[in-house]
Amino acid sequence: MDKEFISLLYIYDSKIREDLSKFSKLNGFILKKSDDFQKGCDQARLNPPDLILIDSDINQSQVFEKGINKLSKIEFNFKPAVFLILSQYPDSEKRLKLMHKGCDDFLIKPFLTEEVNIKFNLYHQIKYLNQKILTQDRKLEKTFEYLNKFKNELKITKTEIFEERTTLNNALKQVNQMTHERKRIKKELKKSKKSLFDNMEGFFDLLSNLIQTRIEKNRGHGERVAHIAHFIGKQLKFGEKKLEDLRKAAMLHEVGLLFVPQLILQKPEGKRTDYEKDFFIQYPVKGADLLSNCTQFDNSAQIIRHLNENSDGTGSPQGLKRRYIPLSSRILAGADVFDTIKDEKDVSSMERFLEKLEAFSGTRLDPAIMAWLEKYAVLHMGSDSYRVKGVGIHQLEPGMTLGTALFTNTGTKLFCVNTLLTRDAIDKIKKYNREYPVDETVYIRA
Repeated sequence: MDKEFISLLYIYDSKIREDLSKFSKLNGFILKKSDDFQKGCDQARLNPPDLILIDSDINQSQVFEKGINKLSKIEFNFKPAVFLILSQYPDSEKRLKLMHKGCDDFLIKPFLTEEVNIKFNLYHQIKYLNQKILTQDRKLEKTFEYLNKFKNELKITKTEIFEERTTLNNALKQVNQMTHERKRIKKELKKSKKSLFDNMEGFFDLLSNLIQTRIEKNRGHGERVAHIAHFIGKQLKFGEKKLEDLRKAAMLHEVGLLFVPQLILQKPEGKRTDYEKDFFIQYPVKGADLLSNCTQFDNSAQIIRHLNENSDGTGSPQGLKRRYIPLSSRILAGADVFDTIKDEKDVSSMERFLEKLEAFSGTRLDPAIMAWLEKYAVLHMGSDSYRVKGVGIHQLEPGMTLGTALFTNTGTKLFCVNTLLTRDAIDKIKKYNREYPVDETVYIRA
């Protein structure tokens, strides 16, 4: 590649033997000169030129050898072209020796600047190509370094991936083992639950049979109480679990009587002493304490615990009133009273039964529960002599007779069973229904 100017350092022995004016800027040169090899070498070191011309008598071997040796020891980033100016062309052996010393080419006197330009441009092109090759070699070397680094990193990554895959495989094996173990445990748990359920059912049946054998005066009392309580619970939208707890409580509500001595049980209620009465009335608490030892019966135990609480607050064990008594306990108390009085000797008809049942409303039993008990009675105990039908409030007419007592949803009693409805009574029912809704179905004697 041609340069616009060639920086030239001309070194000669003691006097200028050539006309140096031809190395002017006009001819493309920037000339610096030195008549001393030492100074010339120092000058070349400080400010490296493009071309060094050495004009010296080759036959003065010592001076020439020193100069060439001095120049060859200088470390250049990019070595300048070194041409020797000679009077005659040296022989092949001499040329080889000079080239080993660092001489790039020869100029034989006389020479033209064009010859210098041509030779330098050839050298410069070679130099440029060498620089380019060097740059490419360095890039290639760096590329190989990156490649080797990438190979090492890839090798490390492969090792890590292999280790991670091994770890993952081990983890998957553990997961599979855990899955199998979980299935096994789940199967065993299901088996244990079934066994527990069977045991609980067996325990439940055992207690039920024990109560029937030793306590119940009328066989089947527990089942009948459970049926009545289930009916009321369904009307009040109880869930399946709550209904089941209520059923168990109904079946086992007399379990506490197992702790009462037979002597006290066999005594008529009116002949018991105060101590015996207090002892007897606590049987629901004793039964609840027994059932509480088994978590499966805990909810049922809490229902039984408040069985003897009265709606007016005179009951035991805490003297709770009406809405403070658990709803399920109020239902159980109503169902128990219902089944107890229906077979009493003085209950000869449905009318008499309903009259006796209503006597408990507001004292022993919650009036709201009483309404459902009477509906249960007319729906499940009705006969040809006591037939009822259900009508809506808007269908009520004077002269109709109530088949059950009539309550508002808050438990307020409006009319007793067998009440003959008048226009004023019907208006009262409708007025209350606007403020305190009455059940949609009113049962009247058919």
